[in-house]
Amino acid sequence: MVGKRRYGDGCAIAHALELVGERWALLVVRELILGPKRFTDLRAGLPGVSADVLTQRLRELGEAGIVQRRKLSPPAGSWIYELTSWGAELEPIITDLARWSSRSPHCRTTCRSARIPPRCH
Repeated sequence: MVGKRRYGDGCAIAHALELVGERWALLVVRELILGPKRFTDLRAGLPGVSADVLTQRLRELGEAGIVQRRKLSPPAGSWIYELTSWGAELEPIITDLARWSSRSPHCRTTCRSARIPPRCH
């Protein structure tokens, strides 16, 4: 993974950030917590992300074993992205992170009871 941030620290948190700490990575995971999505659906749910950056994040998350890509059966035949079983273990972590951040004085949304992480603007 060329250019990917490395902390060179033996800490498990540093390793977690190496896996999901790049910009947009956790937001991609957030979208996939809701279920499998096509690339275009991911782009629609992540306004502001470029196609190149989304492609890169999906590749990195795939290499990390968090996301997988598969082709749907005919007649659809579309390629979709979904969380692996290990990647799905991020759901409570992301939900807890969202709850924590929703209490920030800088979060202007009221999202304390949301099951899926809120979008703070």
